[in-house]
Amino acid sequence: MAANSSAIINSDCYPLASSRAHAASPSVSIQPLADGTAGTFQTLAAMRGAVLGAIPPDFSGYQDPYNAQAAKNIIGSSFGSVVAPLFAYVRDVVFYVNHPWNMQVVKDCRRTLESRTGDCVSKSVCLATLLATRGIVSRFVAQAPDGVNHEHVYIQAMLNGQWISLDPTADGRDGRPFGDIGWSQQLPKGGIETPYTIFF
Repeated sequence: MAANSSAIINSDCYPLASSRAHAASPSVSIQPLADGTAGTFQTLAAMRGAVLGAIPPDFSGYQDPYNAQAAKNIIGSSFGSVVAPLFAYVRDVVFYVNHPWNMQVVKDCRRTLESRTGDCVSKSVCLATLLATRGIVSRFVAQAPDGVNHEHVYIQAMLNGQWISLDPTADGRDGRPFGDIGWSQQLPKGGIETPYTIFF
């Protein structure tokens, strides 16, 4: 997440070849990003819009059949958890690429899946969208290590009546395929987390 001023939100990025025909030039929405916490909430609102499919003109949210089919394909014939294979896919197959300096990029799930790249924002949007196609509610959690500037975001999914952390930038450090479910970056003393609801 962009921590400070002079950033912009770029609502589209990386037009790639896919089964969907893209416009000759991709739709891009560039907005000034407010300083500090206001900019964080502006980014979180754009992220929510991307999950809901509410960013015009052609953003693809959780009700897009492309995303529903992608989730189904990722889960495959896996028995048991729907969450684990979706989480592992976004964590391991979507390559982490930091957003450009002094701007915040927000891509929808479809564009993230097509490009297989994204920062913590786009990977979180992608995972939240895929989970929503399967009826699993999640929320964003923005982290401010210094208690002021939000520098990272991940999601929490509502599972068995409790919020479970799913950070799609986690690195699978314990060697198990789904070993990072429940893990989130620990904050130093004075750090804060700000939950942000996607579905009201």
